[in-house]
Amino acid sequence: MNIQEYENVKNYNYREYCDYLKKKYGEAKYDYFTKSFVKNSKTTRTKEGLICHHICEDTAIQLSTPEFAKKNPFEYQLAKNLCYCDYLEHLFLHILICENPSKNKNIFEVVGIGGVINFLVPELNDFYSGWVTNQSWRLNCHNKIKNDKDVYLALLKRFKKTCSGNIFYNDNCLYTSLNESFGLWSKEKNKKIFDEIKKL
Repeated sequence: MNIQEYENVKNYNYREYCDYLKKKYGEAKYDYFTKSFVKNSKTTRTKEGLICHHICEDTAIQLSTPEFAKKNPFEYQLAKNLCYCDYLEHLFLHILICENPSKNKNIFEVVGIGGVINFLVPELNDFYSGWVTNQSWRLNCHNKIKNDKDVYLALLKRFKKTCSGNIFYNDNCLYTSLNESFGLWSKEKNKKIFDEIKKL
């Protein structure tokens, strides 16, 4: 997603944006898990730089993990409840969930925010600071968004505003690194992007 496209879709609500992505990339053809909660490899489109997103994550968290998937209706895993997105579109989906979680969301689950602060932001901070993965699938996904750092910063500015009153959020959540704990990177190398985020 480039900045022009973001400007065109920034006022969509969550479900409208999911429908938009289905039209952009096509409908999912396969359920995410089998009945025994084994991931169906046919759902993967990382060769195209795309990630599979569970639309019902406005209702329940971590639906791509068997542990959490088993606690929810299997319907959430059906192809009709999946869409595809690039990394920045995935970030936007989770921000939209934060802004408008489902009225039927699971009790005691805070939807949307965990995907942002625990997974997407740490990885994208590293990527936009120069980290290069050795995983081919991830490299495909990174290459798809390599020229769109301006979109990343625009989304983080929106996220900061959206979650400013959330008890699970403070600005320090954004100054992170995915790979530091694995010894593959250092937060020191992210200093420039951290400075940019502080100014948002």
